[in-house]
Amino acid sequence: MPCRHFLVCCLLAASLSLAAGVPRTWSAEEVDTAPTPIGDAWNDPRNPVVQRFGRARLELWSLRPVQPVAIPDASVEEPSGSQPIDRFIAARLAAHQLRPNPPADRRTLARRASFQLIGLPPDPQRLRDLLDDDRPDAFVRYVDELLASPRYGEHGARLWLDVVRYSDSNGFDWDEFRPEAWRFRDYVIASLNADKPFDQFLVEQLAGDELLAGPPQSHEEQQALLATGYLRLGPHDNAAPLFNEQDRSRAELMADLVETTGSAFLGLTLSCCRCHDHKTDPLLQADHFRLRAFFEAVRPADDLAVDLAPIQHEIETHNQQIDAQLTEIAAQKDHWLATVKQRLNAEGKTDPSEADLDQALSEAERQQRDHFQSREKELGAQRRSPQSALLMTDAPGDVSPTHVLFQGDYRTPREPVSAGFLSLLDPASADIVRGANTATTGRRLTLARWMTDPANPLTRRVVVNRVWQALFGQGLVATPNDFGLSGVPPTHPELLDWLADELLNNGWSLKSLQRQILLSDTWQQSSQVPPDQAGRDTHNEWLGRSNVRRLSAEQLRDALLATSGLLTSKHGGPPVWPELPAEILQANPAFLDDNATRTKGWYPSPPHEQHCRSLFLVQKRGVKVPFLETFDLPENIVSCGRRNSSTVAPQALSLLNSDLALAASLGLSQRVTSHAGEEHDRQIETLFELALQRAPTREEMVECRGFLADYSLAELCRGILNLNEFAYLD
Repeated sequence: MPCRHFLVCCLLAASLSLAAGVPRTWSAEEVDTAPTPIGDAWNDPRNPVVQRFGRARLELWSLRPVQPVAIPDASVEEPSGSQPIDRFIAARLAAHQLRPNPPADRRTLARRASFQLIGLPPDPQRLRDLLDDDRPDAFVRYVDELLASPRYGEHGARLWLDVVRYSDSNGFDWDEFRPEAWRFRDYVIASLNADKPFDQFLVEQLAGDELLAGPPQSHEEQQALLATGYLRLGPHDNAAPLFNEQDRSRAELMADLVETTGSAFLGLTLSCCRCHDHKTDPLLQADHFRLRAFFEAVRPADDLAVDLAPIQHEIETHNQQIDAQLTEIAAQKDHWLATVKQRLNAEGKTDPSEADLDQALSEAERQQRDHFQSREKELGAQRRSPQSALLMTDAPGDVSPTHVLFQGDYRTPREPVSAGFLSLLDPASADIVRGANTATTGRRLTLARWMTDPANPLTRRVVVNRVWQALFGQGLVATPNDFGLSGVPPTHPELLDWLADELLNNGWSLKSLQRQILLSDTWQQSSQVPPDQAGRDTHNEWLGRSNVRRLSAEQLRDALLATSGLLTSKHGGPPVWPELPAEILQANPAFLDDNATRTKGWYPSPPHEQHCRSLFLVQKRGVKVPFLETFDLPENIVSCGRRNSSTVAPQALSLLNSDLALAASLGLSQRVTSHAGEEHDRQIETLFELALQRAPTREEMVECRGFLADYSLAELCRGILNLNEFAYLD
């Protein structure tokens, strides 16, 4: 007991000390009604963040404005035409007595570029053409072809869907299927293929519906509407109303929107200030709810048609004609029924029941009744339904007030707050500016415009870092979803800001940014560690060489299918359901307790459809495709900024013995035979070209000849597909 009393006394003393030592924080009303506007935390001591934390947290690099950066001078060792990227890297390497690696060979670069831009191995014939091309811009042309490929958007979409926690199901116990979620996935593919400016890409996802004055008039407006599927991608407990927990479910939706938006676009861990002021960053608990207020009016809009306006008008006109015919038939039916009842009344059968009426009908009357019913059914089947999607928009009417929640509990609201940005930067309530859609509040559009404002210090840095991470395996900031004090600071802050300015100067074009990086000497370096630098910069923090990387789960599965010739041509549309092992199906309660709408079960697609790109496989929250899960497919409950990469025994076993590995080995052997015939040496050469994009060495040729003397070509194919060289990028 004494120990418990001691702890109570300590906690009481600490609370009294805090109450005495921390200045009072301004309320939202006081900020908005201050005699002069309260400025940012660096320039105004009245700022609520300064009032709460003092100036202890104001050195956070990511919240400082993006400043113009001077490009370092070229060193003596560098070619005069070296890119700015290379100068930034060379300057940092020189500061650590390191030097950059020489470039990798063209085959390695082609394989690296192909996987990093389209997620697939290079086409063998195109690679041969590249290797034979003596023009100085041969590799530039190759990169441009990859950037223009329709497969570019498919690979890029997979990276973005990780960040926005995409799923085809709700999660929670039932994990029900979302039949229309795929439209958002296809929106991302189309946007990336079109090189849609990233600022527009962001605005559409947060507030695409607020840009429209009515039904979409063009394909571009239709895409903007589909983009709001982003707001619906989080987990949703659709069983909550059964237990009167809809308020709890709504609070979870709001928290998810704030926290995912913070991680995905701003690189901030806003989950850390849902219940209290942030423990490390200059963020107040009120900031979480100021941002939440931007989303306060949202509601699901599954009933909102996404067809173009002329098609919607056509559907409406068609249905009105059908309804007119149904009304006419209903009138004829009523007249007929009245006549039948008059006959029955004359026969002394007053007020007959349905059963009596059915028994009393003559054969001719039965035929007439059946005619009416058949015609009604026939016309009803001719009604057309507009195209729907997984959407969000604002609820009509007054917006519920937003309150700070005590310890984040939706049952304990405290002081109200208005929609506003980070108090550190601007503590006043936001000036809401509506878009073309007068039926919405304009709140989300206001938030999106603030995020894409050039003065915002976070968004450009975050997206540039994500692009760099995709091409190098690690970002200039190693914690892409956390640009706070708990995250890892940038290794090359000047380069990060220079690239952020380049993104803005090039109209927020991701393809331009990727092209610039891929054509740099830094990206094209080889991966070998020079003997005289062994043991130095072991984590390659200063980028003196390329990083060897294993293919992602999707890249590996897709490479198996592409190499074997089994990859299908699916490029969009509803997801494909692969086969699952019986033990998984039997162990899942939701599968065993399906409903009439078949949204809880698992229904495999036809076998000929199942060898599609992994992007198009159904992505359930409760059950993952085993092969992909084995190779570190992430959870899709929260934003995933960077995937883990493990090395465990089941990975080797899956590549060796899984149904996919066996099918790929057999398919590859058939493909080799169709190209090379039955002659072993030609088969070996073709196999190496298809699987590894190179010719076999003399030693490899001897080993493979000996193998084929005792085993089948399919077994040799399986061995080659299990090489590290197949699964890793050099």
